[in-house]
Amino acid sequence: MFDKILETTFGVPILFKSQTQSTNADAKEMVRNGQPVPFIVLAKQQLASYGQYGRRWIGNIVGNLYLSYALKITDILQNHLTIFAQYVAVGLCEMLSNKFSIDVKTKWPNDILIQSKKIGGLLLEVIRSDSSIISAVLGIGINILDTPKIDNAPYPISCLQESINVKLDFDDVLIDIIHALIEIVEGFETINPGNFCEKWRSFDYMYGKNIPLE
Repeated sequence: MFDKILETTFGVPILFKSQTQSTNADAKEMVRNGQPVPFIVLAKQQLASYGQYGRRWIGNIVGNLYLSYALKITDILQNHLTIFAQYVAVGLCEMLSNKFSIDVKTKWPNDILIQSKKIGGLLLEVIRSDSSIISAVLGIGINILDTPKIDNAPYPISCLQESINVKLDFDDVLIDIIHALIEIVEGFETINPGNFCEKWRSFDYMYGKNIPLE
């Protein structure tokens, strides 16, 4: 496991960690210490994972994706930062849907679901110097081979393998996801917000459903 990944060229530097507390925390520290962006931090295990609003994400299972992408702040990213994570989520949903012929959806603001079960999520954090944003770090967690056991989860948790009829090769899936992620991020530079909104609706888990307001 991970042998193919270490031998693959992606076009963006990948910093590999066997075990870490948080790839997002690692990436932010590296940026502050002068590491040139863009780069990706990839870990086998993540011991102190966190998601939206500081919620815990189980990251100690080997065979799932724990990745953070440190990004250069371009004018496009600066102007459309509020939709960037959702743009990437939609791109990953589209890639997984096409590759595995399954229905993958995103739930605003950052969840990825299959058959109403969460398999992953995204978390975007910014790094500031004084009042300026100097970089953004996009953290991504996806359950590929194993489903974490989470007490009091707001809705069911699953993994990609549970929805696929054939046994997945972890390295192959991870390589495909990383290649797709880099392409999605680069494609954001030509985003048309109106076109993206149309595409987002086709992958939005909640679109057309009744929801309660509290």
